[in-house]
Amino acid sequence: MMAKKGSAKKVPKKKSNKKQTDKKKSGPKKDEVTMTITKDSEAPTQKPAAPPAEKSAAQSKKIRLTSIAFIESPLQFLSALEAHEPAEDLLIRARANAKGMTSFLDAFDSAWLPKNITLERVGAKPGILRQQSFDRIYIGDACSGQVHKALALAYLERRMPEVVILDDGLATYSTIEILTAKRGPLVRPRQKLKASRAIMAAHVADRLRGLAPVGKLRWHTALPVSKAMRKAFLKTGAEITRHKFEHLQTLPTGGSHPRDNPVIGSALVADGLIHADSYRAWLEELMANGPITYYPHRRETDEFLAELGRDERVRIKHVGLPIELRLVNLPPDSTIRSLPSTAAISLATLNPDVTIAVTEIPAEWWTGASADSLRKSLNAQSVKADVDS
Repeated sequence: MMAKKGSAKKVPKKKSNKKQTDKKKSGPKKDEVTMTITKDSEAPTQKPAAPPAEKSAAQSKKIRLTSIAFIESPLQFLSALEAHEPAEDLLIRARANAKGMTSFLDAFDSAWLPKNITLERVGAKPGILRQQSFDRIYIGDACSGQVHKALALAYLERRMPEVVILDDGLATYSTIEILTAKRGPLVRPRQKLKASRAIMAAHVADRLRGLAPVGKLRWHTALPVSKAMRKAFLKTGAEITRHKFEHLQTLPTGGSHPRDNPVIGSALVADGLIHADSYRAWLEELMANGPITYYPHRRETDEFLAELGRDERVRIKHVGLPIELRLVNLPPDSTIRSLPSTAAISLATLNPDVTIAVTEIPAEWWTGASADSLRKSLNAQSVKADVDS
């Protein structure tokens, strides 16, 4: 099987340092979700909607923002750094016991943090939201039970501040589709929840949907956004802002370049989505052309990596830092091989002169544990971002 190759497009130079923002052109419509506890969704009928040129209520009222971010993965952490604004005091609460987070936090130099950012190795807790009033909440994993509990308990009878959804890999598309829908709980694909958790997940989803018509829900992303998804999300009254990993590209984290062909490891086998033998066959095909340097995904099992490491053609490079940080400065003639992944997208953004060879996943590789929509989104690496503003 031949891998599909494609070079990332050149990123055009920015005309200013301001974020590019996607806005809905017409006025917000009244939210259709029934809210039983709070009145966030009724706000449009109480006062005129803010004009399109205005930012959120918190931004217009205060010169300096006080924000908090709930983070459970390295990519979410990097996304929070990119979303941080100069006139914003941001507290990042990172869930250190999430897989791969301890090694990442240990490897991440605190000197790389922008000014006015504080890091705590504590996950989402309702106490901090009750004790302190925040202008903005950044959410890394909108389907996290810990995040749901914190939001539900802290804002049971209070209005929520502005909420910003950060990138959480390709699973972010599923989150945006759920928030765009009129109803439904915030739940990961294939995830089955207990009744109590399902009720909480539905409650938080409704609360977030209620923020959209009043201009208090935003998605900050580096992912390509299809025209249909962009249009549907903006139609709710929500906002989309984009970034190109501007802060990440200033960090001195490139490290040494791999001697052999770099290959990005995938968690699809560990997640039970594709067959292990099909994945190994793909790696065998790559190794037939020479040795490879393999960068494991944080969810790959120790057993699989130990077995793979016994092959003398493979050099496994364990990195505490995300691969986006390790391979940000590859030479222009480099080729990175990968299955469909967020890392492939972000590395294409970071390295416009590097070839990202993505192999589309054949139908026979899938185990049948994933929905058709997930399989299509994973293979849709050629989707073009809609840059209209």
